[in-house]
Amino acid sequence: MIQSNHGGAGFKAKSAARSTKRTVFAAAGIAGKRADKRTSRVDGASRPAERAAPPTPKTSDENVPREVAAAVAAPAVNVVGKSSVTGDDESADGNDAPLQTYEPTWTADNYVRLLQKSLTKECQSHIILNGSCRDAAAPGLGEDAVAVLVERAMTAVQAKRIFSIHGYYPIISEELKKRGWVEKKNPDSKPLNYEYLFTTLTLTNSRSTCNVKSPPSLTSSTVESLIIENIENTYLWSVIKDVSPNYIFTTNRYDINWNTINDTTMMSQLNNLSFCTKVGLAETVNTISKKVNIQFPRTYNISNARTMDLFMKDYRLTALLGSLKNILSSKNSRKIMFSENGTVPYEMIDFIEQRCWEFVHAYQTEEESDMLWFTTILEDCWNKFMVWYYEIIEELATIRVCNLFQISDIYERFDGLECKIKTFCPQFFIDGDTNLWIVKPSNRCSGIGITLERRFNNILKNIKKPNKFNKTYIIQKYIERPLQIFNVKVDLRQYFLVTNTYPIQIWMYKEGYVRFCSKKFTVEDLGEEVHLSNVRVQSTNRKYRVPGVPEECMWDFTQFKQYLKSIKKGDKWHTSIYPKICETISTILIKSFKQDIRKTFAFQLFGADFVLTEHFEPWLIEINSNPGLNPTTSIIARIATTLLKDIIKVTVDFPLNSNAETGLFENIYSDTLVKHCNTEKNITKEYYYYQPSKNTKQLNKQSHKGIEQNKKKIVR
Repeated sequence: MIQSNHGGAGFKAKSAARSTKRTVFAAAGIAGKRADKRTSRVDGASRPAERAAPPTPKTSDENVPREVAAAVAAPAVNVVGKSSVTGDDESADGNDAPLQTYEPTWTADNYVRLLQKSLTKECQSHIILNGSCRDAAAPGLGEDAVAVLVERAMTAVQAKRIFSIHGYYPIISEELKKRGWVEKKNPDSKPLNYEYLFTTLTLTNSRSTCNVKSPPSLTSSTVESLIIENIENTYLWSVIKDVSPNYIFTTNRYDINWNTINDTTMMSQLNNLSFCTKVGLAETVNTISKKVNIQFPRTYNISNARTMDLFMKDYRLTALLGSLKNILSSKNSRKIMFSENGTVPYEMIDFIEQRCWEFVHAYQTEEESDMLWFTTILEDCWNKFMVWYYEIIEELATIRVCNLFQISDIYERFDGLECKIKTFCPQFFIDGDTNLWIVKPSNRCSGIGITLERRFNNILKNIKKPNKFNKTYIIQKYIERPLQIFNVKVDLRQYFLVTNTYPIQIWMYKEGYVRFCSKKFTVEDLGEEVHLSNVRVQSTNRKYRVPGVPEECMWDFTQFKQYLKSIKKGDKWHTSIYPKICETISTILIKSFKQDIRKTFAFQLFGADFVLTEHFEPWLIEINSNPGLNPTTSIIARIATTLLKDIIKVTVDFPLNSNAETGLFENIYSDTLVKHCNTEKNITKEYYYYQPSKNTKQLNKQSHKGIEQNKKKIVR
């Protein structure tokens, strides 16, 4: 690495500001000699030094398929999905022949190789400057060039345009430099731990194990240009090393030295992000759902007996209402629910009807008590009911009846019950009829450790398994009736940006993507390829995808809108889906950031996952902070490249000019603007979870024997 001496005159900010043109050129001459000295060390480098350098992956054409080599050698424009390839992408020895124009099928392997190619060049530039390659000649800088660098640095210091990047985000660096910003980058530090990165990529081929969350940029296409950039960073560092950066971009808040942050520093990390954890989001929604309707499946943090008791009550009631829907669904279908030789006794019908009327009574009389008290009495009866329920759901058992008149009477009574219950249950539709729940480790991502269960005992077994990584779990009601395209489940990834938290500003990105599962949707098969659409899961299953599903199991929003038009639902995006997404996100964020006044200007990118129902209603599943932008598909590669550029437009250009272009970001909420938001919409009733506890005396007062009289009053 370059060994910099920082004691020379003209290199510190204060002395450089007072220096004359003659002093600047004198300093440039000294720096030029130092650069020449480093260059001479390159020519005289010994072989042992070369062997001691960090290893680089072999990228010779003989080991790389032509389609992969084309992706690796392509410039940044190919990252965004275009097929123009230039011939100026040469290796260090300049012997690579130009590749033909080719637009390969984008895969995770292509991305890994592209990333390796880009980082290898940077690694080679550092090795050359460190004297490990005797045949390469690193160019020096003349006095005029150094003087220009010093002047540019001093101008940036005075204009407060010094930025710093933690991690590998070359697109951010390029965009800021276009606007006259100067990067504060220690020339003695490697951008990444190359040895660890290459070993990880080569052996495991896993993107999740390395800290690279941005699409690689090949704008600096040759090693020589990178060497010049590194030398320039050396001179710039000598001027601005003691200057606090005015703009910090990072995806890890622990990389920031908070002691160097002042009020003029913009940074890409916010405080109070509890809603970005599974547990935190559930608690946030629980807090605000009493006043505002949030389309978020009910979720329980199974951490204590009280929470488990609430979940057990919800589980039983969901099974009860699922039985009601299951019976009614057989009315107009070929499903056989009743027979003279049924193995389930008619007693199940009486139990369902009695418990449902108790539920209706509890809400219509507006008692200030636990609405689910009746799920904790008659324990033996509930246990028998659950046995019958499992027989019907899993073994397709039938209920014993004597004649058709009984069946018609059941349908008529249950129709009336369902109409009344719907008015009290905003999540009645998404529940389905099989009582399916999703169990998630609270501290994992990418679908790792997630299971789907419908039996209560199986859920308990999963959350009680010894696991040193997963100390807590959440249990969330699974949306059993999602939107299906080509008979598979899909979900949406929506990006949004928050700038300022006091007052808060929310920017929604108009482009995102739709993720497909690869296997036909069914609630009978609980495999992850059927229900989990994230890239990690489907990247290994998409080889066997359902016909019609795109090759990468992904669409962008433009393709999705075209699909909606093809099925005569073209207005759904603008009238229903997008406004509801904006409303849900803004409601949660406004409540979360309301009291945060510690930082006047900060920003952060988020990614929210939504599942659409059959009725095209978006239901929030989770919110991710610092979503990874690894271009593991061609769609993510294109979106991520544009997204990073648009972030600079919003965070740098817009604060200086309110009429500046903001790319695909739309400001949906600020102190002067409210768009697509409805943060004060009250709901008539709370749902049947998150109810206050009821004491034993109240349980004894409300006996199920008195419900029959109340039922007659309600019917009248």
